[in-house]
Amino acid sequence: MKNKYDKLLFVSVMPLLLLLGCASVKYFPSNSGTYRPTSSAAVYYWDKPDRPYTEMGTIKVEAHSEEGMLEKFKQKAMQIGADGVFITSMDNQLRFDTHIWFLVVAPIRAEGVAIKFKDTSLEK
Repeated sequence: MKNKYDKLLFVSVMPLLLLLGCASVKYFPSNSGTYRPTSSAAVYYWDKPDRPYTEMGTIKVEAHSEEGMLEKFKQKAMQIGADGVFITSMDNQLRFDTHIWFLVVAPIRAEGVAIKFKDTSLEK
């Protein structure tokens, strides 16, 4: 580092870059069915949708903001062909972990169930 300003910039920007890049998404299918990706997916908080659906599997997300968490749920749901996700648990307690020279905010951890709506027009 050439001078104290370079060091200050590095120390202030590096934690932010680490926070932005530390989101994870995991999918655990509950059946062997595969679906084509969808162009949209809804996220339901706690309440299950009123329409009949099939549970495709569980999606677990870690993100550093609620907006990031919702976006990760939607992206994964669309990728696996789900019509939506309903959130079953969320841990958004604000915690701080210290790492030598900077502070890291612990991520929001959430879990949801990916769903595929049943085609009720075929049942008539």
